[in-house]
Amino acid sequence: MIVGRNLSRTALRTLVLVAALVLGSAQGWSQAALKAVPDQTSYNVGSQVRIRLAQPAPGTDAERPTAVPRELVATIRYAGESRPVAKDLPLPDSLLPSSAKDPSEYFDLWRVPRDARTGRYEIDIAERDPRPHQSIGNPVRTGSFAVYRKVVHLEEIKLDKTFYTTGDQVAAVVALKNLADHPLSGLRVEFSKRYWPWIAQTSERADVDTVTLADSLSLPAGGAKEIRSARAAVAADVKQPTVSQYAVVVWDRERKNVLDIAFTPIVFVRPPGVDSPRPYAGPPGLPIQYLHPDLSSINTSSYRRFYPPELDSPAIQFEHSHTMFASGSEATVNFSVRNPTSAPWRGVSVRARLLGPDGAEMASNAVADALDLGPGATVDKSVPFRFPAESAGVYRAEVQVSESSGAILATNTLELAVNPLPKSILIFCAHPDDEGAHHGVIRAAVENHIPIHFVYFTSGDAGSCDRYYQHSCAPAEGLNFGALRMDEARAALGHLGVPPEDIYFLGLPDGGSGHVWYDDVKASDPYLSVMLASDCAPYEGLARPNLPYAREPVVEMAKELIERFKPEVIYTGHPDERHVDHRTNNWFVVKAMQELLRQGSIPSSTILLTDQSYGPGPQVHAPYRYQKNVFFVSGEATALGQEAGWYYQSQDGNRAEGSLRAFDRLRRTEVHWQVLDWKDHEGWNETGAH
Repeated sequence: MIVGRNLSRTALRTLVLVAALVLGSAQGWSQAALKAVPDQTSYNVGSQVRIRLAQPAPGTDAERPTAVPRELVATIRYAGESRPVAKDLPLPDSLLPSSAKDPSEYFDLWRVPRDARTGRYEIDIAERDPRPHQSIGNPVRTGSFAVYRKVVHLEEIKLDKTFYTTGDQVAAVVALKNLADHPLSGLRVEFSKRYWPWIAQTSERADVDTVTLADSLSLPAGGAKEIRSARAAVAADVKQPTVSQYAVVVWDRERKNVLDIAFTPIVFVRPPGVDSPRPYAGPPGLPIQYLHPDLSSINTSSYRRFYPPELDSPAIQFEHSHTMFASGSEATVNFSVRNPTSAPWRGVSVRARLLGPDGAEMASNAVADALDLGPGATVDKSVPFRFPAESAGVYRAEVQVSESSGAILATNTLELAVNPLPKSILIFCAHPDDEGAHHGVIRAAVENHIPIHFVYFTSGDAGSCDRYYQHSCAPAEGLNFGALRMDEARAALGHLGVPPEDIYFLGLPDGGSGHVWYDDVKASDPYLSVMLASDCAPYEGLARPNLPYAREPVVEMAKELIERFKPEVIYTGHPDERHVDHRTNNWFVVKAMQELLRQGSIPSSTILLTDQSYGPGPQVHAPYRYQKNVFFVSGEATALGQEAGWYYQSQDGNRAEGSLRAFDRLRRTEVHWQVLDWKDHEGWNETGAH
């Protein structure tokens, strides 16, 4: 009986396997291999989503003809949700891989409703039998797209000239269009020098350059308007030829919300009677695509000797991968000794010393005595040193090779930075590239195997988007530019040794954090961003899909990540920065910490450190008490940080690489400010202006 039962079970398993193979053969292609390719990366509400299916790889089962009639149906889901917004959308036979149709042909899949939610949507495709209309297998995610809601679009900005002389009038033509299905009124159109409304201008610049091109402008649904101005600006008073750029901003009636922003082509301004030197860049950041701002900045010598001569011995070479250490720890310094001469070395000695931050000798070790090295011969050595407890500073390991007579044959020095180090670190950044304030801390964590994680609130979709594409950015360009900057952050941190799985992005809109903090508190009433024209994070690969652009869900996300990683130390931006994204970076985190503390989810001893304030704005400043925190960085770690900055090509082109600093010119400290009373002053920043 038992044997018979086992045979029956075996036969049943065999039948199931055979049936699965037959079904797979009948289907003739792998459902999982399908990729739905939308004709655009993002769509305005009311637009038609069109797709095609990517061809399977040659030689796969997907190319086999279908033996049994099948049909494909698509389901549209809002990313992060299982409930479909549209389902059983039939796909034509022409989309099947076995079809003889042109594989580049697109098919109308779904018209986005006018009232659709903005954010990311996913496309699931399933196969079903057309006769009983029953699904065969589970739906497979095959693609995605973003939906935005753009109300006003600045279609074109034209200037009358490319070259201006100081004092010239700048004439402009601005064309804009109402993309909404309802009339708009009370629009204000302003022309000014290039700026971002969410970065507070200096007092001498505030509103000085702004010219109102239209006030209380009305546009019917779908209507367009061309505005002409013979004196939109006056060419600036410059001391040498420089480049300039202007901005056009469309505000709502209350001049509270930016509906669109666009920039003019770059123009050249020169003093009367001066034609040279011809600039590659003018004010900081204009333009970005050149390695050097002008010909005089080209340096053909410093890169040839990155290390100063006293640190560049051909006879002694250090292992540079570990130069950041914890106070009280033991360092093992690895190095090689090579005889670079044509004569043998007989009976040489190798001695290593540890020099303190003040240059005083703290330890001395004999590494080798009576060592013989023939011409070109190399020997690997190591030496341990222990640092004092609670010490901090830049130490030096010095290695000398000497003859038996005491004459020094070679010497070289390796910098070792020592700091008290925490057990775990969580760094919150406003934008990709803001981790640049923490390169030394990052390397210390990586080299000493300290858990470190990163959270980027925005994806930097504004930044230099218009310069990257050489024209003003629509939502699709903004979305792609933000994705590009996230890739740059992963590459820059990867160069410092941080794996991509320790990097998290929330996808907030660049420049929109002030609205998210002040005006749009609830998830049910999120902020509609300017560049992305979305009120939920539309990127792929976020910590949470379609995070609403509202204060409460952003704070909840920060709480979730703090609870997950349980950091001993948290880094944020300074709460008084001119850029609204930088100060709200701090505000989101502090509010999350205060709520977690009340819940008993984090200890009150959690340390909060901020960046330096690189430009305090005119807003009310934070009431906190601070303590200066100086973190010492080895030259090797700083050099890696310098190189990490080169991965941010989209922001500054390759000009960061053009500003290469030699080893002895790299800074050896990072300054942060510890917020001593982050637990106090709740609510001080929850009302008021951006």
